[in-house]
Amino acid sequence: MLRALVLGIVQGLTEFLPISSSAHLSIVPRLLGYPTPTLAFEVLLHFGTLAAVVAYFARDLWAFVLCLLAPGRLGPEEASTRRRLLGLLALASVPAAVIGFLVQDWADAQTSRPLRASVWLVLTTVIMIAAELYARSRARTPVSVTIPGDHARNRPPGTDPRPTVVPGGRGSVAGGHTTSAEEELKRLPVAKAAGIGLAQALALVPGTSRSGITISAGLFQGVSREAAARFSFLLSIPAILGAGILKLDELSGATETPAELVAGTLAAAVSGFVAVSFLLRLLRTRTLWPFIWYRLIAGSLFVLLLATVRS
Repeated sequence: MLRALVLGIVQGLTEFLPISSSAHLSIVPRLLGYPTPTLAFEVLLHFGTLAAVVAYFARDLWAFVLCLLAPGRLGPEEASTRRRLLGLLALASVPAAVIGFLVQDWADAQTSRPLRASVWLVLTTVIMIAAELYARSRARTPVSVTIPGDHARNRPPGTDPRPTVVPGGRGSVAGGHTTSAEEELKRLPVAKAAGIGLAQALALVPGTSRSGITISAGLFQGVSREAAARFSFLLSIPAILGAGILKLDELSGATETPAELVAGTLAAAVSGFVAVSFLLRLLRTRTLWPFIWYRLIAGSLFVLLLATVRS
């Protein structure tokens, strides 16, 4: 039972934090001396994390249903906005679906080797590093905002008539205030959504992390961290659901007891909900650097331990 709870918590946290669930679910059992989880158990853990993200975004998902079936309850403007976002999610889901179908066997083979997964965990961190450095360089470029009604002729003598300069930061600046992640997603360009979708397909490489690669793709395109994370989590729903459906026939091969399967699934759901909530709050004011350092340090330790102590 303890093994099921531990692996469920590991899956729930690492599915949404940018530290790679596939790598950790391969590495942690090996380091702790646990038997390799059956594919059936992994499928149920993924359904647990699916339940977590569905619960967190329940209001958004219900709004998607209403925009299609009862748009009058949302109003024309909100219904149109929701349909547009739903279309962006559908478009961005295509690359991962196509590439996943083609290379899933290769990805599973990589994940089944803990040492190789540890190496990938370290190597793919370079993408997140590059994204954060790029975002930092953009933030150093000031954004000029002209305050309405604040013209030079109305200023007292001796004051600076130039527009107010606001350093680039979280969200986008419009009319002197910072745009929220929800508002930013409503205006997300098609090209940027497609770019995030293409990045999600790279998460099939063990160690990459779906949230890490998609948030990084957003940063490269000038999307705020929180908006990119929200889009990434919504995008994970069809990805997890599709992957789980394709592997439903594996459920008959479970060697874990029913109690262990239930415990692991519930642990993944609860820890996954906590991870989604935590990361979205964190990215409102913080960067990906804490996770970058974790990946570099923990990944290197994993490589060392797996190559020596438990070889």
